Amino acid sequence: MKKNLLALFCYFSIFCFSQEYHFDYKCYDSETQLEGAYKGNKRTNIIYFNSENKDVMAYDYFFSQQPTRSFWLYDFKTNNFLSYLISHDSKFSSLNFIQKIPIKIYPDEKKIERIDVEKLKENVYLISTYPSEKSKKSNLELKIIIEKSNFSMPRIRFVDLTPNIHSKIYDALLSRLDSPKYRLVDVIIDNKKGVIMHDDLSKCEKINLKFLAEQIPNK
Repeated sequence: MKKNLLALFCYFSIFCFSQEYHFDYKCYDSETQLEGAYKGNKRTNIIYFNSENKDVMAYDYFFSQQPTRSFWLYDFKTNNFLSYLISHDSKFSSLNFIQKIPIKIYPDEKKIERIDVEKLKENVYLISTYPSEKSKKSNLELKIIIEKSNFSMPRIRFVDLTPNIHSKIYDALLSRLDSPKYRLVDVIIDNKKGVIMHDDLSKCEKINLKFLAEQIPNK
């Protein structure tokens, strides 16, 4: 009887302290270093998002020298970051919860005071950022290809820079578009420090993924 009550209590506790997340799109980020110390290196990351809920986004990353992949979930509504380990075949049944912590705000890696957006041709844009309004030399350059979608542009992180810098880039790009209903399909990033990256985001799938995040209550 006591064992049954304990099992019921454990189940009830998991249910109470878990939150269901729903993703309806999965996109693959095929990343290649075109120039830099690791020229030619490739990896594929997976991005999960909900086209109707911009408060939640998840990234399935592979880092070299790591025996498994990392699954990072950002819940911007609750300001929580949840991290997991996940198998190399990215099966959700293999998710292994690590921790839940508040989302940290890091200082920007680059000072950006001005962003210029130039339309090169249909759905192709060149974005240049500058450290001051009067700067003539850009400190970041991105060639972006977009395509029409049936949902507002998800603000996917595609380069190793802060969410704040990404927000500035997205705001500048969207200000030049006739609608927010586009998505990124290809990005070439020149960080102006000898590294050029190519991110192919063209492959996306419609999914219906729901899972209970193994959370712990905030202390």
